Amino acid sequence: MAKKRNIQRIMRGLLAGVAVLGLALLGLLGWRWMAALPLERVAFAHVQHADTTALLELAQVDTIEAMLDVDPALVADRVQRHPWVASASASRLPTGTLSIDVYERMPVALVLDAQGHPDYFLDRDGFAMPLVKGAVYDVPLLRGFREKYHPVQPAQDAAVRELLVALANADDATDALISELDIQPSGEIVLRTTPVAGRGSLPVSLGREAFADRLARLRMFWHRAVLAQPEKTFTLIDLRYNGQVVTREETASQ
Repeated sequence: MAKKRNIQRIMRGLLAGVAVLGLALLGLLGWRWMAALPLERVAFAHVQHADTTALLELAQVDTIEAMLDVDPALVADRVQRHPWVASASASRLPTGTLSIDVYERMPVALVLDAQGHPDYFLDRDGFAMPLVKGAVYDVPLLRGFREKYHPVQPAQDAAVRELLVALANADDATDALISELDIQPSGEIVLRTTPVAGRGSLPVSLGREAFADRLARLRMFWHRAVLAQPEKTFTLIDLRYNGQVVTREETASQ
């Protein structure tokens, strides 16, 4: 019985060795095949607003190259330099195609220039995306932001970056309340609510910090106090004081 078990172990070892050798040979053949395979095509996936011609220029690949000479990680890193691209990945396919999968940035605010004209979008991380045809998003307008457009550098104002994250994470009810955001000369941020029937747009002082908490308080106060008291006319909502809602209001004449 012991002898039989030893023979079985030896056979399993031989089979395992053959399998490893087979994989090594396949790997060698695959390497030689890839070395001879030319790059025939570059294909981009999930591109919506980024210009594919610009992406191809950034990729810096030539269709006369051998597939083995193309470094997918390096190509992906180059493509990510496009202002609309948040991340990218590349892979070499056995068809001679270099496939580049693109994940684009999502706008959360539209920056207006000093004349009030649309200038560029900002995403949740503060990166700017240029305006392109077809890129239409229902996002808050951002006034008073005077940092110049930069294709690869995020916004430098820490308060603005925190605000952008809060906007990206806001639920639908909160998002529906926000029409515009105005950066004052002091640096403090004032929100303008979306106009509603009979009330118009209200200014809301947010200050320069804790925006997620203050937007949540705005939503709660709006539904529990503003909408619930149609007889009151609110002229200002101040959320700069932690845990408090300070208002200026007028009572409608009878």
